[in-house]
Amino acid sequence: MTDQTQIARDREEIAALIAAQFRALCWDEETPPDTQALAAAYLPEALLFASSRPASGQTAETFGNRMKALRDSGRISVFEEKGVGLHIWVTGNVAVAMAGCEMHENQNEVTEDVSAFLLVKNPPGWVIAAQAWDILPSIADAFAASGLDAERFEV
Repeated sequence: MTDQTQIARDREEIAALIAAQFRALCWDEETPPDTQALAAAYLPEALLFASSRPASGQTAETFGNRMKALRDSGRISVFEEKGVGLHIWVTGNVAVAMAGCEMHENQNEVTEDVSAFLLVKNPPGWVIAAQAWDILPSIADAFAASGLDAERFEV
């Protein structure tokens, strides 16, 4: 297998992992977020850094429980994430991905964010080692300013 073929396979696996992570956080009145699938995408020690500042790390489990509580309390009864732009750079057993996302809350409020993922390849496959994100006025503008494409990807 050539290096280019392996990198293409790694990129496909990482894209699927990120899409599954976004999908795990979609819910409605009947279907809760899949916090187990969310946590499975991360190393157990991985830290996630939300957009609030000052930055403070939390585990995927803590983050998933916080999101589940937003649904259970009725504060956000419907939440959907749609992928808007994905750039993946793979080198050996390390990768960095930038993923844009539209977040639809309660079927009327739409915000956009970009997530930066640090990934490592373990013998079973790729896993997220850390993630940080920020709310943006426009994913397309942010990607374009960095020379990246912001086309939609399937979540």
